[in-house]
Amino acid sequence: MHYIRTLPFVVVLAVILFAGLKPDPVPQLFSQQDKLHHMLGFAALVFTLRLAFPRWSVSALFGASLAAALLIELGQGLQPQRTASLADMLANTLGVLLGWGCSQLALRYWKARNVVARNARPSMDRLENPA
Repeated sequence: MHYIRTLPFVVVLAVILFAGLKPDPVPQLFSQQDKLHHMLGFAALVFTLRLAFPRWSVSALFGASLAAALLIELGQGLQPQRTASLADMLANTLGVLLGWGCSQLALRYWKARNVVARNARPSMDRLENPA
């Protein structure tokens, strides 16, 4: 069952690595579109990372995410048609924070939903001793 939680993370990671490290940059329809790609890509990465590895500590999650962001930017800088930039790193970092915030909201929603569902189920005491 664990692979169901890790599959989205692996897919998002593969897309980020493919798009981030291919020789030619992704074509842009508008100026600074790549910053949006960076932010949304890393938000999805962190969100799926929390789903895949829910027991990781906050520091391990941020460390792994920011290390991936840095390494991808450094990898881009080593390619002749690509450049590494601080603006891209900032967009990656904002994406990490956005993914963390969305995952926190999703976890709170999931926990609240489970509490409501648990309280809605009749307990054995109520079934055996109706009031």
